[in-house]
Amino acid sequence: MHDGTERKHSSMRPGGWKWRLFLRSFLLQAVWNPRGMQDVGFFFAMAPLARTMDDEERREFLKRHMGFFNTNPVLAPYIIGAVARAEMEGRGAEEAEEIKKALGGVLGMAGDALMWGGLRPAAGLIAAAVALYGLQTGIWGVWTAPVVMLVVYNVPHIFLKARGVARGLSVGPEAASELLGRGFRRAVLATRWAGAFAAGFVLALAAFGTESGGLASAVVMGAFLVLGAVAARLRIPSTLVAAAGAVGGIILMVSGFHGG
Repeated sequence: MHDGTERKHSSMRPGGWKWRLFLRSFLLQAVWNPRGMQDVGFFFAMAPLARTMDDEERREFLKRHMGFFNTNPVLAPYIIGAVARAEMEGRGAEEAEEIKKALGGVLGMAGDALMWGGLRPAAGLIAAAVALYGLQTGIWGVWTAPVVMLVVYNVPHIFLKARGVARGLSVGPEAASELLGRGFRRAVLATRWAGAFAAGFVLALAAFGTESGGLASAVVMGAFLVLGAVAARLRIPSTLVAAAGAVGGIILMVSGFHGG
């Protein structure tokens, strides 16, 4: 039975499954539940691989991939691709659960740091800066802001998902090593700096506008850039930096520091 399964799956070409796995990975959390968390979504992503199996193999496949699973949804495709590779090579029964356990926690922490602690707040703050600048100068409409936010967030988001599936299918669980190096840490720092600078830009616009207080605006933005660097080094989430900027902006506007 095992030999036949290995021959059957080894005949599959990873490239043929890449887009199916990639598209299905977007529904990883569609049926999130407190018991298995992302278990249903993970099985749904892997389900196309079961089409070539007989009934007994499908039952075993269901047992393997309906167990507890939880990680960052943006980096989950690295695991999906690696497990799919193991299944295609007939090693799913031995390695699938091991791969999920080994990478789930690691990629969960890495993805949370990059996406939730860095990129998502940075995208929102950059969009806020675009909206406020557009309102004050009339260069563009407010509708530009949500477009900018979606682009800033989703370009890296989609890139990481596509790369995760491709690399997982290509080299297996070793693909995740690229998310644990210096380059990835620099990416996290960059998103936090960007968020802090955007927070300073929003605060400066709210407090001084675009027609006056040029030096004061530059000082405020510079201060937030330094704050972002310090926060990144201390691993302080940029959401806290943004909150500090929001509170500062409110205080300045309430106190009449806008020049009115």
